Amino acid sequence: MTSVGESIAVADSDWRTIVRAGVQLGVVTAVGVAVFALLSRGMVGTTEIIVQSVLILVGGAVFAYLPSMLLRPRDTDGIAWAAMIGLVGALVFTVIDTVLLRPMNLYHWTWDAIGGGSGFWYIPVWWMGAVFLAWLGAWVVAASSRHTEAGILAIAGQSMGIGVVLGGILMATGVVPFHSAGFALAFAVGLVLHVPLAGVMHKG
Repeated sequence: MTSVGESIAVADSDWRTIVRAGVQLGVVTAVGVAVFALLSRGMVGTTEIIVQSVLILVGGAVFAYLPSMLLRPRDTDGIAWAAMIGLVGALVFTVIDTVLLRPMNLYHWTWDAIGGGSGFWYIPVWWMGAVFLAWLGAWVVAASSRHTEAGILAIAGQSMGIGVVLGGILMATGVVPFHSAGFALAFAVGLVLHVPLAGVMHKG
């Protein structure tokens, strides 16, 4: 197990770890997007929504917590470096997406059509969102690691659970329709809420 001292050293100075982790995150994201697209082609209705929602929750947890799993942030510098991994991962995914996935026509580019044929009106938004997810995940891990080394898989499971509960509430009350995008929203909001919850739970 990585010690606290080793974790802080990596977070503060090892740029190779940052780049390598970002590349890994970008590749994992590309694989997840490809799986999502391929499975969606053969499904319709409720089954499609459920499968897509599960993939989105898992994918969100991976992007939020894989940087922390590779970096083990304990302080503000570590949290910032985890966010950097999120940015590098988003950039790597953008390259893979542009060079490989788009030419394969795995999915429709509705957002490009909205932007007049260009994706560069929303791609930077994705980059910012990616940084935000990794940053929040690192905050949760750092808050949970004040006294003992956090079990990141368990923490990721908690975030997914919060997302499922929030998604169920939003859809049951009619705030959002029963759709995978609703669970994406619920996971993001749940991750924001998980930060103060982790701080309170591990305060003592």
